Amino acid sequence: MTIPNAKKTVLPNGVRILTEEIPSMRSVAMGILVGAGSGNESDREAGISHFIEHMMFKGTPKRSAFQIAHALDSVGGKMNAYTSKEVTMYYAVVLDKHLEEIKMYEDTPDELIHDLFAEKILHGHPLGKPTIGFNETVGAISREDILNYQKRLYAPNNIIVSLAGAVPDNALELIKPFFNGLPGGEFKHQESKAEIKGAVFLKKKKTEQAHLCLGVKGPSHRDKDRYAYSLMDNVLGGTMSSRLFQEVREKRGLAYAIYTASSPFRDFGLSYVYAGTGKETLGYVIELIIEQFTNLKKEGITREELTRAKEYIKGSMVLGLESSSSRMGFMARSELYHDRIQTVDEIFEAINKVDRDDIVRLANQYFRDEDLTLVVIGDLDELPVKELKC
Repeated sequence: MTIPNAKKTVLPNGVRILTEEIPSMRSVAMGILVGAGSGNESDREAGISHFIEHMMFKGTPKRSAFQIAHALDSVGGKMNAYTSKEVTMYYAVVLDKHLEEIKMYEDTPDELIHDLFAEKILHGHPLGKPTIGFNETVGAISREDILNYQKRLYAPNNIIVSLAGAVPDNALELIKPFFNGLPGGEFKHQESKAEIKGAVFLKKKKTEQAHLCLGVKGPSHRDKDRYAYSLMDNVLGGTMSSRLFQEVREKRGLAYAIYTASSPFRDFGLSYVYAGTGKETLGYVIELIIEQFTNLKKEGITREELTRAKEYIKGSMVLGLESSSSRMGFMARSELYHDRIQTVDEIFEAINKVDRDDIVRLANQYFRDEDLTLVVIGDLDELPVKELKC
């Protein structure tokens, strides 16, 4: 499955425009990706990337917020945006003929736990901060702060415009006038180094069950082992047939939800297991998770597990790229992290090359005692474990 119709154009100011024409589709998705997220913020700027994302929909000198929304609604389109640790994406999907949040977040422990894990394992690194920011920092954001941040991060060479689907032949001519004159200096990425080391942390909160994240450092977006790691991750806790789901939920009924999650960034990544369990069974669940880490280091995975994981990931990828919006996002992220549009075929080739020895090597490389980090939110006075070893 190649991407034969994908094209890349670089404007004189550095803005990259990606287009992929898919004749079978009747919709066209357009995204504007900016390489700016919470990981680029200083301490006093925490939350400014997400704040700017919301401000973009509040109106312009030409259109009010209502007029912006009405323009998309009147052609049956949809428009939205999101901010992550490293990117902000603004996107819209239309037919081919038309081209109080912080407090809610604090009250949702099964969402909060993921950011809390990143904060504790990264020990103050910007990528460990919540994308949403903090009440005190967001409340102090000024107009000058916004303009300075945009000047620094919204540089032309840090912006990627991506279109996929029923892209018209004159798409470039339509887009260029809006980006040719975009001002700004040149953005230069500086390698992000983090002090990743193990930690054990409890946030006491009245909740019905205990929420935990237990994990380690993971591979980056650009790491050659990222596909092999994704296979190991899948076998460990990526599906209902995975080891953790079967051992913890199906066989013992100790958790309603348990799964693995990975957060790859440009220069490094994080990988962990999430579980929600009763406070009286918390210690046993932690023991079972670490036991699976140890088994991977000593024995790896079976040939059957490897084959099943390969087919699952390849199948999920193909199904996940069947919409114009997903293809648009895939191209934009590929360009951001790899400076080119990857093909699905080359990714499949890398996945097919992974063998069982790779899994054992990666398990020993990443599941290290000194990196093991446990974060728990729950109605407990203390944790059932003091140190972690696998």
